[in-house]
Amino acid sequence: MSGNRPKSALRLLRRAAPSLLLLGALGAGTAWAEGPLDRTEPGHMPPVPPGGYDLPLSPPVVQFPLPPQWVMIRSTQDWRHAGTFEKELSKACASRQFREQMPLRYRAIFKGEVLGVAFGHGLNLHDPKKQANRRLIYLFRNGDSTGCTIVSITNEDVRVLNDAQPAAAPKR
Repeated sequence: MSGNRPKSALRLLRRAAPSLLLLGALGAGTAWAEGPLDRTEPGHMPPVPPGGYDLPLSPPVVQFPLPPQWVMIRSTQDWRHAGTFEKELSKACASRQFREQMPLRYRAIFKGEVLGVAFGHGLNLHDPKKQANRRLIYLFRNGDSTGCTIVSITNEDVRVLNDAQPAAAPKR
């Protein structure tokens, strides 16, 4: 006989559950009738600044994460005075025959303008015709367009351009 009691109590509970939920919802009906702002205390959130918020709702959705990017050169000078203009390589860059493998993976910053960097020995450089000089560093301005401009510099030029580096100690 004692085995029947738990089964009957479960049946009763199953039959009564929907009505218990309905009674609970009716008891909380006053909270549903009020708007979301009526249920909170006044002044619990700061007011919206004039003009609203300028921040986006979420970061941009990308298919894959961006690769790491490194600043190789930082200078307060103009990029046009950094090295020598390479006319033939600029034409090859416009036809996508001489370009960066990953645009702006390595960067050079000149007076706020960002240029892509590739190295003549092949790092970050797509050069199927082998036009690059192994000892030079190539700066790409608008490297992903037909208006590509290439400036070549040497390692010594980079040391002179890099204003952020402390001056070398005098040798004794």
